[in-house]
Amino acid sequence: MESTPALLQRFVGEPRLEDAPLLRGAGRFVDDITLPGMLHAVFVRSVQAHARIRAVDAAYARAMPGVVSILTAQGLAGIDNVIPPIPREDIVYDNAPGHPLLADEKVSYVGQPVAIVVAETLALARDASVRVDVRYDPLPVSLDPRTAAEPGAALIHDFIDSNIAFRQQTGSGDVDAAFAAADRIVRASYDVPRVVATPMECRGVVAQFLLAEGALTLWTSTQVPHRVKDYLIKLIAEPPRDVRVVAPDVGGGFGQKGDVFPEEMAISYLAIQLGRPVKWIEERSENMLAYHGRGFTADVEAAVTNGGKILGMRYYVWADLGAYFLTFTAAPSHNVSQRVAGPYAVPALAVELIGVLTNKSPTGPYRGAGGPEAAIFTERTVDRIARELGLDPVEVRRRNMIPADAFPFTTTTGLTYDSGDFPTAFAHALKLSDYDGWRARQAESRAAGRLVGVGTSTVVKASGGKGQARRSNAIVRISPAGDVRVVTEITAIGQGTRSSFAQIAATELGVRREDVEVLHGDTDLLAWGLGTFASRGLSVAGSAVFQGAREARTKFALVAGHLLDCTPEEIVLGDGWASSAEMPDKRVPFADVARAAYDPNALPPGVEPGLDFFVDFTLPGNPFSFAAHVAIVEIDADTGEVRLLDYVAVQDCGPFLNPIIARGQVHGAVVQGIGQALTEGLTYDAQGIPQTGNFMNYGIPRADGAPLLIVDNMATPSPVTPMGLRGIGELPTVAAPSAIANAVDDALSATGAPRVDLPLTPEKLWAALNGVRC
Repeated sequence: MESTPALLQRFVGEPRLEDAPLLRGAGRFVDDITLPGMLHAVFVRSVQAHARIRAVDAAYARAMPGVVSILTAQGLAGIDNVIPPIPREDIVYDNAPGHPLLADEKVSYVGQPVAIVVAETLALARDASVRVDVRYDPLPVSLDPRTAAEPGAALIHDFIDSNIAFRQQTGSGDVDAAFAAADRIVRASYDVPRVVATPMECRGVVAQFLLAEGALTLWTSTQVPHRVKDYLIKLIAEPPRDVRVVAPDVGGGFGQKGDVFPEEMAISYLAIQLGRPVKWIEERSENMLAYHGRGFTADVEAAVTNGGKILGMRYYVWADLGAYFLTFTAAPSHNVSQRVAGPYAVPALAVELIGVLTNKSPTGPYRGAGGPEAAIFTERTVDRIARELGLDPVEVRRRNMIPADAFPFTTTTGLTYDSGDFPTAFAHALKLSDYDGWRARQAESRAAGRLVGVGTSTVVKASGGKGQARRSNAIVRISPAGDVRVVTEITAIGQGTRSSFAQIAATELGVRREDVEVLHGDTDLLAWGLGTFASRGLSVAGSAVFQGAREARTKFALVAGHLLDCTPEEIVLGDGWASSAEMPDKRVPFADVARAAYDPNALPPGVEPGLDFFVDFTLPGNPFSFAAHVAIVEIDADTGEVRLLDYVAVQDCGPFLNPIIARGQVHGAVVQGIGQALTEGLTYDAQGIPQTGNFMNYGIPRADGAPLLIVDNMATPSPVTPMGLRGIGELPTVAAPSAIANAVDDALSATGAPRVDLPLTPEKLWAALNGVRC
């Protein structure tokens, strides 16, 4: 059922342009940058979750040969030591402590930066860092957000009067009346543990300050170079005249690199102070301590009829925010409070969400950014409703799903879905998965003592974010020599930006994709930009490029028509030529038209020279994508191990611009969802020390655990994007964890074992099957 817009069919099936240089090792990542006189930095990090800093003794380390500087909070001058969070219109902060560059007087989570050692070589910096003696006086540790939110709980910070950072209430409709009219109230509680984004490339920073030019250049592995630049200018008391932030090749981000971090600010500060370039490359152990995603618990109540109709729902949600706010820490919480509505026409819904500070690392967006958490709460509850009523979960979904003729549809949490046909996409997923056949085989398997489960999940995901996130700018330029260049504010983090944006421009201008240069990730290219997050790549920034390419084609055809003595509407562009549709032999080389466009004497009267097009584009509304996933699992009763037998992922993401990229996004997102469902989750001991801080004990998914995926797309065009496209990169991660969790719940239901929270590890499932407390 996959399809691509007719105007984009030309490049369907062609490989990604990014891959060849990366596979040849020709990529240029932060760690590949080497500058004359470059110094190396290593951070000394807290080994305590909550403690006062009694002393930092760096005398021995400072005296070591090759050590250039050791910086603590007391040594900071001319720069603000706190990175403030981004103010939000949708959340009122009560207590939102910004993140310090370096800990001052106390530490509040394991891994918090305390000091920086700078030396001539990385080896020297590492050796000196372990000789910095930090002495602590431990303080009470708060780890559970429910407990930390209670009156009288030990405070994370001395300067606040509560660990509650914010409260948010969302929803509409008469919830009390819905519960009074219900035949049954279905209740459940869920825990969604913290997880680590684990991008292939950890974070990294290189900063260089040229005093004579007053120029600071920062190379950083980030999704948001313009935001990093804005914060540098904001925090440095007397910022350099010229601040430039460059994101070279970025080895994945998944949301983690969408925040502004203390290391980016501190390394820039050191480069200015020392007058030499400074490099810091994050170790994997640091990466797993610096930033986490998810971390939510919820109590859910559903008011339902005996026929499976949901009359109303209540959600009580606690968000484990960690000890400090990063720039985007609050975003997933707000998303959870809205996205619990899912694809259902629930007439009354109320969400009370409490954001709580704890003695853990800061949190922020991770692929899906609140969507997977919301889906777990809602989709597992839908299955619980079905189980308590003795109904098929598919039927409960069908009876509550938004019908195709109801769009645009505004949910009781305030989201407006632009268009779609959710029931048809769901039916297609059920057919592709042979749902009825699996139900029959499941009965046979149970009779033979096998624990086979069938799970479904139906979810919705926006593309483009809110407010300013829906705005983008781009430049499309054809040089006098006929070279085509596209400049975008989106940062490439592996999602195929070069291929997709080159495809858009090449289609409009009739050139090869390889002949389109796509530039990104450099604040000198565009005056402003927002970067990569919220599935805004194609839906927002791609739309800006499309508009710029359209404007370029319009003027190019005007010039070509003047040269060929025909109307612009007759002009056909392709294969390096501009020709007349009426007389194909009447043509002129593409480069000749470009040259003429810059020659005032060759232009039609009143036409200005040049082929430079700057576009400032705003998306009029969010395009929403829909997904229906079906997972088939079998649990080994002897070991508790889960084996994925089959997996079907049907999306409605609008037309696929590039099917190879789109299907790759689906595969990667589903596998990340599998990891969250089965193996991934951070744990802590009573002192707040992470017990899952490396790949020896943190279970990222492996290729040998991934099933054969059946992927398809419904391709309903969105009315709010010029190409009809919707976001795809995050959507499958929203659906996958709850589909797998529902399949496991279904398998357990035959045994009477209790429901298990994520991750669904063999240990947990074996304990549930054997009545052992885990």
